[in-house]
Amino acid sequence: MTNEELVKRIRGGSLVSDNMQLLYEKNLPLIKQCIKLYAAYEPIEDLLQESYFGLYEAVQHYETSENVLFMTYAPYWIRQAVIRYIEKCGSTVKIPGNARQKIAKYKKAVEKLARVRGMVPADSEVAAYMGISVKQVQDIKIYMQSVVSLDTPLTGNEDMAITDALQADFSVEDETIDKSMLNTLKMNYGAL
Repeated sequence: MTNEELVKRIRGGSLVSDNMQLLYEKNLPLIKQCIKLYAAYEPIEDLLQESYFGLYEAVQHYETSENVLFMTYAPYWIRQAVIRYIEKCGSTVKIPGNARQKIAKYKKAVEKLARVRGMVPADSEVAAYMGISVKQVQDIKIYMQSVVSLDTPLTGNEDMAITDALQADFSVEDETIDKSMLNTLKMNYGAL
């Protein structure tokens, strides 16, 4: 059965979930190729799930009268679904796309060097392998650090949270708002 016939069945309401699954599985290699670029941003399993929704959108918008093969048309919708997912559900801290790519390359380099050497490589070894400076490797590692809640207990003292360690007259929220307002004023009215 061709993709176009499956699309016709799905749009006709005939065994929609079964036919969608068949369409998805039949075109999985092409779908993986479409989302390969975005694998550095989110786990591939999540992207594959989102690509299913993109495939469904493609089914809904596909015009059989245009004489275009369905899988020539579908990658656009698959990519759109994946991009929307990354923008909506990505990490709390927005990391620039080029930094995400560097993180992915860094992880691959560390994994390969660790496999070859049998131990975690030093920053200088990773830098030499990747052809970048040690400072750039350290910057990548900073980007990789996750966001931690201020309510997280301090290491070695379960009774004390990070917020308890902040000085008493320091308000993270007020400080952040003040900095944001100052930046907005500088942008709108020039240097203050």
